[in-house]
Amino acid sequence: MQPTRHLPSRDRLSVLTAVILLAFALSRFLNLPTRSYGTTIFGSPLGIELNGPVLMLLLVATLISTGADALIRSHPALAGHPEARTAAHWILPGATAVVLGAALNQAPAGPLWWLGLGLTALALILVLVAEYTVVDHHDPAWDLAALGLTALAYVLALILFALLRSLGARALISASIGGMVAAALAWRLFTLKAAAPSRAALYAAVVGVVVAEAVWALNYWRVVPRSAGLLAMIPFYLVVGLSQQHLLAGLTRRIWLEYIVVGSLGLAVALFYSLGEG
Repeated sequence: MQPTRHLPSRDRLSVLTAVILLAFALSRFLNLPTRSYGTTIFGSPLGIELNGPVLMLLLVATLISTGADALIRSHPALAGHPEARTAAHWILPGATAVVLGAALNQAPAGPLWWLGLGLTALALILVLVAEYTVVDHHDPAWDLAALGLTALAYVLALILFALLRSLGARALISASIGGMVAAALAWRLFTLKAAAPSRAALYAAVVGVVVAEAVWALNYWRVVPRSAGLLAMIPFYLVVGLSQQHLLAGLTRRIWLEYIVVGSLGLAVALFYSLGEG
């Protein structure tokens, strides 16, 4: 029997995308009050400021995550399985919405912003369709969808690490957020390869700790955001890759050597690029 190609309902997909785009559009016109919160940890003052754009980004991430859950549960492979866990399918749509929303907030009003809004809609549709496709491992387009989601996860990690540095937050805040982002993306990558959720969570936590330590150290190094993002990306790539191989029982001496070589070359390029900018 030929594998069946499944596509999400156009109505569900269009409604979800329209709601997200409406939220992005409203964020350009709504002037929400700014809230500041502060505390002291180990004698150091820490503060966070929530303004209109940030609140709208959080709202958009929540909307697309809940919408993705409803969309994924409509897949025929999950019919009759209300207990199925779909949380892994929320991560990449939510992260994509946050990154693209942050980019839209930086774009000037005018034709460029409207073009960006259209590209954002297209990107979100592609991510949601890909997440829907990978529900069924027998889907003819599974390999292509999985490859696209994997590439997207690494691109989002690079952008978000660089964005964290550009915010100029304290090391505790940037390291904590960086570690949580890395852990969430790593968990999605592990579950994409059919790893057990419990084992995937354990390995994802290790990735989060390693990246958090790297971000913490980079916070005291005077490098521009894109260099910081690239340097934080190297431990993320290495630990995720080695963990995936271990979960798939394919961690051989040759794999170790490959990652050591790739990691060393990547670190050399990143350091050369960073020092050149400095």
